[in-house]
This record gives sequence, C-alpha cells and structure tokens, in this order.
Amino acid sequence: MKLYMKQKVWSIKQDFDIFDVEESPVYHVSEKMFTFGRQMTIIDAITRDTLCEVKQKLLSFTPTLEVFCQGKKICTIRKKITFFKPSYEVSGLNWSIKGDFWGHDYTINESDGTMIADIRKKFLSWSDTFEFNIVYDDIDPVQVVAVILAIDMAMDMDDSK
Repeated sequence: MKLYMKQKVWSIKQDFDIFDVEESPVYHVSEKMFTFGRQMTIIDAITRDTLCEVKQKLLSFTPTLEVFCQGKKICTIRKKITFFKPSYEVSGLNWSIKGDFWGHDYTINESDGTMIADIRKKFLSWSDTFEFNIVYDDIDPVQVVAVILAIDMAMDMDDSK
C-alpha cells in the first residue's frame, strides 16, 4: 500500500491529508493547539472518526512520543543517541526505524529485521513531502502513519534546538 503525505508550508498549525495513489484522501492529520507538548490526531478522511493520537512526552532526555489508538497506548517512539544515522526505537510494537545520514529515507522493521515499510522524503520540495510503502497487508496502516508522524515530530524537535 502506497501513501503520500504533503505538509503545508508556513502554517502555525499542522493540518493536512494523507493520500493514496489515486490522490484520494485516506486520512486527515490535525495538530492540537494550546497543549503542553505537541499532539497530532489521525482522522479517517471518510468517516471523520479519530483513529490515533501522537503525543509528545515531556521531560525526556531524547525526543520521545507516544501513540494512542482508541484511548489505549500502543507504543512509544524514542530517538536513540547516535552519531551519524538517525535511529528510533518503537517499544510496544517491537519495531525499529533506521534512517540514512541525512534523515530523509527510512525503513521500519520488525524485531527480526523484516521490513514493514519504507519511507522516502523528497529533497527538492516546497514543503515536507513523504512517500511511504507499507509492504504487508496485515500491518495496520494507521499505526505505520502514526509512527511516521512521530519520527517527523522528533526531527522537528531536534531542528528547533
């Protein structure tokens, strides 16, 4: 399953859609304003039901985010301390994320190394634009989208330092 995410430029509040290959909205992402720490909500584009929330965990040594689906915490994404390649740990789902030197291409892998999804960020784009391919149909795409949002939020938190 291929999905595409294009974030808006010069927006105080992140508010954008995630599209399929036919450019039809599948999910809507909305950032909550006036909260302690960043929070994003993933909404079904058709039913408008809230599917997941990604919340920044405050008072952590490295960027740490938590994913909640239907009010239940399903995982915690924590940036590992590395020198060259960005690396993230996804506890709760037993996934790991590894990126290239520039942090624009990622793979999400099972604990045994099996690839779940690959994510590519366009370099020469007006806004943050991502393409991701979820390899297996039995993986919940909302969970993958939530983890990708968490990584993007962690990168933004690092850039703002």
